Amino acid sequence: MISKVLSFVILTACLIGYTFGQEPPKEGASINMLQTNFNLTPGTIIEQKLTLLRSKRTKRINFEGLAARTSDDLAIKFQQDPKNIDTYIMSLEVKENAIERSYTVVVKGEGNNAHKIKGKAITINVTGSGIVKSNE
Repeated sequence: MISKVLSFVILTACLIGYTFGQEPPKEGASINMLQTNFNLTPGTIIEQKLTLLRSKRTKRINFEGLAARTSDDLAIKFQQDPKNIDTYIMSLEVKENAIERSYTVVVKGEGNNAHKIKGKAITINVTGSGIVKSNE
């Protein structure tokens, strides 16, 4: 009986560690998000949670936020969680008149110490017909 309970506890701990445990980078900070590829239609707005994973050296550094450069077809905004400074909500909008194609956007740090945040590339496939046009 005790061995079954112990096995269950160990298995549960391993699953929790695998699901929620992300190893922090050795230097700087990295951006963690569940999804990096999005298939969207013009006029769509979605939200995605992002988390900063910090190295031991950057635990006390104050980052000024996240930013991403986009074309005029997209709008990306980041809102920092007031309760957890390492959590952001990314709002991604595909404008109504967006060209149907694939966009690659890099999410990076902003302001002082921005260079310490490793950027994260995301891909937005904009399509209304199920066919994505190439960038050519």
